[in-house]
Amino acid sequence: MTTQTQLQPPETKLITPPSPHGNWLMGNLRDFSADPLGMLTQAGRLGRVTRLRFINANAYLAAHPDDVKHVLVDNHRAYHKGFGLQALMPIVGEGLLTSEEEKHTVQRRLIQPAFHRKRIESYADTMVAYTQAQIAPWRDRQPLDLHNEMMHLTMLIVAKSLFDADVTNSSDQLGKSITELIEAYDMSRVGPIGQFIDKFDIRRNRARAQNLNVLDAMIYDLIRNRRADPADRGDLLSMILSAVDSETGASYGQGMSDRQARDELVTLFLAGHETTAIALSWTFYLLSQNPASRTRLEAELDGVLGAPTSAAARPPTMNDLERLPYTRRVFAEAMRIFPPAYATARLAQADDIVGGVRVKKGESVIVSQWVTHRDPQWWPDPERFDPDRFTPEAEAARPKFAYFPFGGGPRRCIGEPFAWMEGHLLLATIAHRFRLNLAPGFTPTLQPRVTLRPDAMPMVVEARGVRAERT
Repeated sequence: MTTQTQLQPPETKLITPPSPHGNWLMGNLRDFSADPLGMLTQAGRLGRVTRLRFINANAYLAAHPDDVKHVLVDNHRAYHKGFGLQALMPIVGEGLLTSEEEKHTVQRRLIQPAFHRKRIESYADTMVAYTQAQIAPWRDRQPLDLHNEMMHLTMLIVAKSLFDADVTNSSDQLGKSITELIEAYDMSRVGPIGQFIDKFDIRRNRARAQNLNVLDAMIYDLIRNRRADPADRGDLLSMILSAVDSETGASYGQGMSDRQARDELVTLFLAGHETTAIALSWTFYLLSQNPASRTRLEAELDGVLGAPTSAAARPPTMNDLERLPYTRRVFAEAMRIFPPAYATARLAQADDIVGGVRVKKGESVIVSQWVTHRDPQWWPDPERFDPDRFTPEAEAARPKFAYFPFGGGPRRCIGEPFAWMEGHLLLATIAHRFRLNLAPGFTPTLQPRVTLRPDAMPMVVEARGVRAERT
């Protein structure tokens, strides 16, 4: 099928998209709010483009990789961020995630140097060191909630790597506040009507303000301390506060208000630890359910890093990652089955045609990793865990946007290289030392809010080599 790279000509025959059955008044809003993944799955099975109705507003689910590419890349200028991300503005403000057009372009250009390859590689030792410290107290047969462990670990890593800050002493309070902010995200409140209603929800707004105070206290403290000692430490915070626009030469950082800096830092802090922690939680869950894949992963790690109980055993380094391709494929396959960012919406700023369906200005287009990543046309037996879907040959045989865990186009996640390296290193460090087995009788529940969190991930630690010695 030819990739759609521009608007179809007017004479192109338009298609009337199918729609899931909905309530006569609410349309699909009630079902979508109650079970977004179920609603997206149902809609995705109806056709290439499906129309969802939320009271009097239309949203079109575009599941085909060509249409995903059209919306995110080829015709991205015709779209702004959708209502879902607009609903996050009370938390993240107008940072890189929510800003639009020229402001977004300038912000991205200023922040990009912090995520250049050489800069990211310099974070590798920090990532491994913090991971070793996190798992040092783990003992054989110990129960733990892996999701909490990963959230705590990635929070420490992103604070140190990007802000040169140690938040160990405040991590529990920060983690609790961030979790409550995320869990308060309500799918029924993402549209204009929902956002209007939200303004009058006094209890919810009071709880959000209290949790934001905890987060803001940490962020503003970082900004104040760095302004008092503005020496360049080579981290993201230094770059933001001393930024110069590479194209215009204008000084951006010195004229930036504390509020502007806060919005950028909160956005990157939340996005930088939330998605990787979730991806790792689901990765270890899938490994616990697929022992053959776990055994193969451990064999690769032992071959590069040494047997975990041997004197020669060592933690991974940045230079080891090329020799750990299966480890990376395990992480990639976990993000296919359980994508941390499971859907995103774009709001049309002009009429468009997507997959033969006319989208009018003011209507929304949804692209869903959850749906496209599970399409059997690209992923045979899609719920089966198979890291070899990500060999170079297999990847080359698929359309590019059959897999897009970090989005695409000019708004592609700026921290994607950071997340890939972090996930690769943390998975290698932990899986080399420990097996993590899902607690007997527990089945994790999906929590599709801003991200695809598990409700919990209770695991039982198995120190590698100990079981064999015990037997």
